[in-house]
Amino acid sequence: VTRFRISVLLLVVVVVGPSCSGHDGREMVANGIGFTPEPTVPVGEAVPTHSVSADRARVQGQNTVGAVVLETTSGTVGTLGSLGSYEVSTPQLGGVWEDDPLNVALRKPVLAEIARFADDLVVDEEAPAVAGLLTGRPVVHLLDDRLLSVVYDFEVIPGGAARPSAVVRSVLLDLETSEPVAIGDLFLAGSPWPETVAFLARQDLQARLGAGAVWDDGAGDRYGLGPESGNFRLFGVTTEHLVLRFEQYQVGPGALGAPEATIPWSSLVGLVDPGGPVGHLLP
Repeated sequence: VTRFRISVLLLVVVVVGPSCSGHDGREMVANGIGFTPEPTVPVGEAVPTHSVSADRARVQGQNTVGAVVLETTSGTVGTLGSLGSYEVSTPQLGGVWEDDPLNVALRKPVLAEIARFADDLVVDEEAPAVAGLLTGRPVVHLLDDRLLSVVYDFEVIPGGAARPSAVVRSVLLDLETSEPVAIGDLFLAGSPWPETVAFLARQDLQARLGAGAVWDDGAGDRYGLGPESGNFRLFGVTTEHLVLRFEQYQVGPGALGAPEATIPWSSLVGLVDPGGPVGHLLP
């Protein structure tokens, strides 16, 4: 994968209190499917050839979205007596500029989580918390000539908390429109996809975690596993599977963290829109 010399993105988080401090770093990684990128570890050689206009291309004459670049940002947020530190990685497309809509969309989940972490630190100024910690890295599930699928795993230790909490976010981007794709956009309108996905997700979770580990319908603190699209809003796609992620306490006890279920595309034929965003992934 070609390494480009590129400018560093400066991250600014606005919170109550003194200014934030930190440093940024970038590393190039090869594209992988279902792989959490690590420094200098190549996991594939192919770079998508999805073309972009010349004004969006970072390198003259190379008008493609390029490979995934990991941008690591660290710093501190909060006020005196209620400080927190963060070190998180954000996927960026190395072939386009920082302010390209695709890269802006990829940064949003990270920026939102840093801001939420900072807000939680200063909720009660009369009882300042012990220093908290936020860490996170993305999982790149798919980058082809049409889609980029990323799931973000964060671990949050609020000041004074005995145990870390798991937070998960996801983005599926249409490379042509630069717009996010929701899970309902994958399926034929009016099809019973929520019922089918709910049934298959429960089967997979029980196989992974044990039947007793998964709560019954409606028992989750937030959403559970009922046949509503909102229960499946956190997801990724690979060449072979729909990957579902669930918030901590959504489908079982907090000890499960943010669990994952996968459903083969072959089990969703007749429900997935063959002309839609993931139609090209159907067997």
